[in-house]
Amino acid sequence: MNQLYKIAILIGFLLFPLLKLRAQEDIRFSNYSYNRLFYNPAYAGSNRFMEAVLAYRNQWVGVEGSPETAILSVQTPINYTNFGLGAVVYNNKFGIQKDNAVFLNYAYHLQVSYEGKLSMGIQAGFVNKQVNWTELTTYDPNFPSPNDPAFPDQDISTWVPNFGIGFYYHTPKYYLGLSAPRLLSNDQPATEGFSDNMQFKLKNTVFYLGGGANFIVSSELKFKPSLLVISSYSGTTTAMTNFDMEHESGVSLGFGYRTDDSWAGIIGYQLSQKLRFSYSYEKYFGKYQSKGYTNHEIILNYNLSLRKSKITSPRYF
Repeated sequence: MNQLYKIAILIGFLLFPLLKLRAQEDIRFSNYSYNRLFYNPAYAGSNRFMEAVLAYRNQWVGVEGSPETAILSVQTPINYTNFGLGAVVYNNKFGIQKDNAVFLNYAYHLQVSYEGKLSMGIQAGFVNKQVNWTELTTYDPNFPSPNDPAFPDQDISTWVPNFGIGFYYHTPKYYLGLSAPRLLSNDQPATEGFSDNMQFKLKNTVFYLGGGANFIVSSELKFKPSLLVISSYSGTTTAMTNFDMEHESGVSLGFGYRTDDSWAGIIGYQLSQKLRFSYSYEKYFGKYQSKGYTNHEIILNYNLSLRKSKITSPRYF
């Protein structure tokens, strides 16, 4: 009974911040708990195993030029040290715009209590910003395509640097994280250039605040609620919360709510000690034109133990 009471309080805590939040960050994943390095560089090496994550998201299925995102990340602890290393590579497409990015991560882990660790991480890398103007079809009868002077007549591609920081505290029962993984304002380029797209603009900085818990409901069942709040300094905020039930057989079921009036269904299965599969189906029920559109998401997690142990994948979350 005491355990159920704690779960009820936590559900209320997770839902309360969602009541007045409205906005959306350009790249997001429904099942963010299994794609944590993308949001927080301090996650690198926080577990005792090497982890590779392959994630794909197709948003607004059926809409031409809708967002598509693919991410590959790898993170690992360095044995017998307090350090962790990681790398994130992603491709994000939206209409005629495309971003390709490569980031390296470094984290330092400090044991602050018997079970709790505080991690501090940094990341740095480059983003290739592209605008493929030649793929755009114009309809102004006064200027036969592609000669409309309002639009450039050639594609644009430029590399820009970026860096970020993060903090991550975790125990076997819960975790909390705060990060700003991309501090520079890498706006889409209007022309070929480098310096115009590497400015620090605090109003454009996006912060991620995340947390989750691990409740033992019974000897066979775990309840894992989580929350991710995405906020910019300018005041736009969105939030996502998931509620997952995980059975000892490796099957997990859950649902999620987004502050843009989207709901998500999440299923997962531990295919082996090393490999986990999860799928998210998300649907929008709001008042805007995208109402009824669906989003699909697939994430694969591969874990490899670096030390001799009977536990191949000692994951709590």
